[in-house]
Formats: sequence, C-alpha cells, structure tokens
Amino acid sequence: MWTLVASKCKDMISHWRDYPLPNGKVWLGRYRIEHFIGRGSYGQAYACSDMVTGHQVLLKRSMPSKKETGKWLLERESLILQQLNHPQIPKWLRYVKQGRHAALVMELVAGDNLEHKLMEQGETYSLKQSLTVIKELLQPLAYLHQAGYVHRDVRIPNVMDQGGRLYLIDYGLSCRIGEQLPAELRSALKEMEPIENDNGRSSSWSGAKRHMRRPEPASDLFGLGHLFLFMMYAGYEYREGQPELSWEEDLELPPTVKMFVRRLLQQSEPGWQSAEHCKQELEQLIAALPD
Repeated sequence: MWTLVASKCKDMISHWRDYPLPNGKVWLGRYRIEHFIGRGSYGQAYACSDMVTGHQVLLKRSMPSKKETGKWLLERESLILQQLNHPQIPKWLRYVKQGRHAALVMELVAGDNLEHKLMEQGETYSLKQSLTVIKELLQPLAYLHQAGYVHRDVRIPNVMDQGGRLYLIDYGLSCRIGEQLPAELRSALKEMEPIENDNGRSSSWSGAKRHMRRPEPASDLFGLGHLFLFMMYAGYEYREGQPELSWEEDLELPPTVKMFVRRLLQQSEPGWQSAEHCKQELEQLIAALPD
C-alpha cells in the first residue's frame, strides 16, 4: 500500500514540476512567454517575444522531471541545429543556460502541424497531394543526410505547414549517421534491444519504432512511408464488418505508387542511393499520375 502511495506522490510532484510556465512570465530575463505550444516526451515548447530583438521566437526547455536526460537531449538538439541551414528547417538562434535552467531558442514556425490538420480539422489529402507532401519533405531530409545527420522521428506531429511551406521540426532525437548513443541515453529513450515475451515477440518496443530510431538514412525514408499511409487513411471509410486487411489491400493505389511505398517501408536498405535519388524518382512518378 505504501509503495502505491509513494508512487502516486511521485507522479503528482512530477506533474507539478512539469506544469507549463504561465503566459506573461519573463524567462531567463529576456523571453516573455506568449503562449504554451505543446510538449513532447522530454521537452516543452513556448511561443515567446524576445524582449531584446522584438522578434517572435520558439523557446524549448527540457521537462524538469526528466532531469539530466532532458537536458542532455536539449543540448544535443542545439548542437545539431547549429550545423544546419535549410529553408524548411527551423533556424537555431541561441542556447541559454542559467543555473539549473537551459533553453533552446529557435525560429518560430507559425501554422498547424500535419497531425492537427488531419485529426482535429478533418482535412483530407488526395493521392497526388499526399505524394507531393512526401516530395516536399524529401528536400530537408536530403539536406540533413548530406550534412551527416538522420532525423529519426519523421512523423505527422513533426511536419508544420506555414503558408504552404512545409517544415520538418523537432530534432531532439536526431544523431549523426551511424552514431551509437551512450547506453544510458539509449536506455532512457527505450532504444535498447527489446525484451521478448514467451512467444518470442517484442514486448517493450515496437518493431516499427525501433526501425525509425536506427541511425541511418533508411530510417527517415521508413518514417516517410508511414507518414504517407497516415495521410491516405485519414480519408479512408471503413465498411461495417470489414475484415482487417493490409494497407495494400485496403487502399486503392496505382501499382507504381504501391511499389514506391513498399520501397520506403523496406526493413533493409531502400532501393535508393540517397533521399535525393528518392525525390527525383518521386517527381517522375507524380508527373505520370493523371490529374
């Protein structure tokens, strides 16, 4: 009983520590919080006014309850963003440390993320529109891979639409291509080899997520494949009593598109030398589709 009480108290304290900062609060003596944007597993994001420059910025701080792991990930993200300069990647502005607090300040990308547009606004995309989204995202990915990094978290919440320009955001899980993270950090992120149950199946980490976390460009293409399927299923209508089918049976896609998506979802190396080659082939595929 006391173990349960202690656990609940611990959860309450963590929740209190992670409560969003209030609007109007000036953080680190410079950034006035305008509103809370959202939180991930390890960080919180705020839209702020920079009281020195007068510009609107995004301030990301590590979740207090995540302690050293959150700070470690935030500093890694800052170091990576400093190396990048692409119109579809938020620009790094500052990394600030003050006492126990640290914050990553970057360009504020205003707009809706793809998850909100699909799930909350009920927006649907045609086949050609969905493939065009994939093509647009291949541009920052090709740049990222050429710079020697892999994103490792290509999902619909991490795609922002700002006036028709798509941004790939949140580089908190990014790493160098081929980099093996320290065991302590891999354990905290649940990226250690999964424990198998009596049936020999992974019980702690899905195969799909583990594949997305591999430090190789194929992981990002794999994420794009799943992102495309999310977009297509957003407008899918299930029939009552319909049996569970694979995406290839569910979705009425041209054979060329099915082949392209299969190659994105390959568990081994995809059929492209780079994201740039993938984009070039996709452009030809889109051009050949009827309006």
